[in-house]
Amino acid sequence: MDDKDWVLREPIVKVMLRLGLPIGVMQALQVVYNITDMFWLGRLGRDALAAVNATWPVVFLVVAGLTGVFQAGISLVSQYWGARDYELAMSAAGQLLLVAVLLGLPVSLVAYFLLPLIMALVGVPAEVVPDAVTYGRYFSLGFTVFGLMDATASIFSAAGDTVTPMKIRVVGVLLNVVLDPVLIFGWGPIPPMRVAGAAIATLLSDFTASLIAIRVLTKGVKGEKLRSRHLRLKPWLLRKLVKIGLPISISSVGEAGGFTLLTAIISMLGSVALASWGIGDRPLGLLDIFVASLLGATSTMIGQSLGAGMYERAKITALKTVLYSTSITALGVSAYIAFRYEIVSVFAPSDPEVVQNAADFLLYMGPSIVFFVILRAAFSVASGSGHTKTTMYLSLLRLWVLRNVLAYLFGPGPLGMGVRGLWLGMSISNIITGLLAFSWIVRGSWLKPVIKT
Repeated sequence: MDDKDWVLREPIVKVMLRLGLPIGVMQALQVVYNITDMFWLGRLGRDALAAVNATWPVVFLVVAGLTGVFQAGISLVSQYWGARDYELAMSAAGQLLLVAVLLGLPVSLVAYFLLPLIMALVGVPAEVVPDAVTYGRYFSLGFTVFGLMDATASIFSAAGDTVTPMKIRVVGVLLNVVLDPVLIFGWGPIPPMRVAGAAIATLLSDFTASLIAIRVLTKGVKGEKLRSRHLRLKPWLLRKLVKIGLPISISSVGEAGGFTLLTAIISMLGSVALASWGIGDRPLGLLDIFVASLLGATSTMIGQSLGAGMYERAKITALKTVLYSTSITALGVSAYIAFRYEIVSVFAPSDPEVVQNAADFLLYMGPSIVFFVILRAAFSVASGSGHTKTTMYLSLLRLWVLRNVLAYLFGPGPLGMGVRGLWLGMSISNIITGLLAFSWIVRGSWLKPVIKT
């Protein structure tokens, strides 16, 4: 049998596991990468850690604008692949790589020169600014590299191969683990570069990984090779990428900006609220490793199913994704709620007020995460189907219309319920948008391919 269409032939649950497990490993590798950076930078002192933490929201805001294109790549490559039009699938892959380069370079330059101004506007403490700008500038020079990494991972995944990008990611993370201490503290002829060393280590490791990924693409993914002709500019394909990807980019930028405003609202209730939010949110983030693997597989499965005209399989895939992802989340959240005091006490053993508020966060926000996962499942459906406008509206509704407004009203605002009011307002926003997302999935207006065969 032809291995190219195994995603369409195998049982849905088996495909989810086979595609999803490597994605889960990649999520875990990202955690390892983050921990490694924090471990070595922590040896430089609190200012170094603060510099990186101050830079990330700015970097995230810039990168968020590029994410939509890579998600759009999954839609096009997977649907052409499902339709067995492998030439157009690789052409879409080539346009994705072109966009990573064409957008990455100017965005890198803009971020490089504007970083000092952005740091001033954000209000980063003066003693942190020099390291934050240094780290951010080196990191911003790598936007093209990071774009190529995301683009190649999207291409492999859309073709039904998540193992290859996982292996490449292992190489990148291992290289980063080795380079971090060498470049931060120096070794032999290499001088200590401090915070800049951490950014350069990330750049070099991801650059190496992206070169490997492109080389593998030229040798073939499932027998289909990336050729020079696929890299020639095709305006009609680029227009499709922009049309599908723009709503996702708007959602991502809106989310980044929305969280910035949410941080300001939480800050109205002081450092206790901020600390409690950070501590309570970390355990819930661990569930993401399991859920993200399932959702990543869903985009490919739906894209290939729609490309092949297998609409019933696409709808069943979407419904099973909701069922399995919410079940996993509900189990994890139940355990967190049962042991909430023990969990949060690990992070703030000597601060009973923070412990209580963080435990309340898990109690109030925990159940609503199940509904938030439904919204994330809708994003995966949109990414695979190419119908991304509805999820854009839902994302903006959740953060800008519901979450920030309700968090303010219930927390520091007119109702004055304090920190618990913050958590209550935030949880209501998840429940409402989760239910709306589920109705969109069930209605099935997305069950139309965005390609013509």
